[in-house]
Amino acid sequence: MFENLKQILMPLAGVLRELEFGYYLEGDDFENFLLKNKVSKIWRDNRLHAFAQIGKSQSDKSLMIFMNVLNEYLSTEVYTNEQKQIFTNNINFFLIQFFKFYMVKENIKKDYGELILELEDLKKRGLIYENTINQIKDTIEKKEYKEIVEKMDDQNIENSQERFDYAIITALEDDEMDKILEVATIEDEIENEKYLLRKGYFNKNSSKKILFASQNFSGFVDSAILTAEIISKYKVKLIIMPGVLGGNPNKTNFGDVIVANKVFTIDKGKIEEGNFNSEIESSNITHNLINKIKANKQKIVDYIRDSHSENKTVDIYFEPIACVRHVISKEGYFLENISSLDRKAYGVEMESYGVVRATELANDGKTKVLIIKAVMDKTENKGDSFKKFASFTSARTVEFLFKENIV
Repeated sequence: MFENLKQILMPLAGVLRELEFGYYLEGDDFENFLLKNKVSKIWRDNRLHAFAQIGKSQSDKSLMIFMNVLNEYLSTEVYTNEQKQIFTNNINFFLIQFFKFYMVKENIKKDYGELILELEDLKKRGLIYENTINQIKDTIEKKEYKEIVEKMDDQNIENSQERFDYAIITALEDDEMDKILEVATIEDEIENEKYLLRKGYFNKNSSKKILFASQNFSGFVDSAILTAEIISKYKVKLIIMPGVLGGNPNKTNFGDVIVANKVFTIDKGKIEEGNFNSEIESSNITHNLINKIKANKQKIVDYIRDSHSENKTVDIYFEPIACVRHVISKEGYFLENISSLDRKAYGVEMESYGVVRATELANDGKTKVLIIKAVMDKTENKGDSFKKFASFTSARTVEFLFKENIV
């Protein structure tokens, strides 16, 4: 027999997890099953017909029970000789059955040499029988593999999944996306259970197909998830986020456009003895599109003025934007809490950091990003009076970039 059951079971459990059996340790169905049936009852009364009580395929049930039984025994400290013998017999019986189930499901030929070596070692320790190993070897040798054709390789994805070089994401459908769509044509809605996705183009450049999307809820967690999903599914090369923000009360006017060269958060940190010490998370936006927009700054300003019914003139800045989790309407807040962390900050909003961070992490960082937002308030005595105007100036800036093939 064996002296330390845990030392023997640990490597066995490890071997099975390498075969991806660990997946079966999860699941509410099995947790509920264990609550109703003691592990000893599985051994004593049920064996294979017990699996019918769990709502999964036969092989899944077997593996789940086996792995959970291993973990159950790993947590048990004392065994009688009779219990050890019963346990050994059942481990061998179930291991043979489970491996047969596993091989039925397995469609890709693998090298099971390491597994056999591990089992040989466990045989020396008294847990696995020679006959068990022989039956497993026999199962491996008799397995017939069909030629597997990948359901969707990269080329198939190219053919079956429409791609977009550009995506425009807004935090809000109202105003922010509305102003974009005023100068765009929507060709079709893309089926998606979570988000409103549409494909189309700007009226002044129909050659560039764009994916238009807006968040369901504000905030940079939602913006990050939406951005990552779009990048992953459509392999977008450039994501643009237009919209509105709060401006630095000392440096901006309503409708001014801020093209972010950096985004940073301000509300992460540590509270010690009543004091909050900020820990800034930041991402720089340094690609060549920023310089291209700078080179066309005056043309964009003129285009916005000429497009507006009252010929209003705004300015364009290329500066940092802060990202927070809350709406700000407090006198002095911007200077005390944002400018104190970055004196160059010109705006504050709730989504940009999530978008930029997602582009850094998804698609190996190959997707570029532009944050182009306009001032709707100055974070003091907050109101929506200039929201439509700010949405307009932001949208017309983005439209100009496509019209002139800057992006």
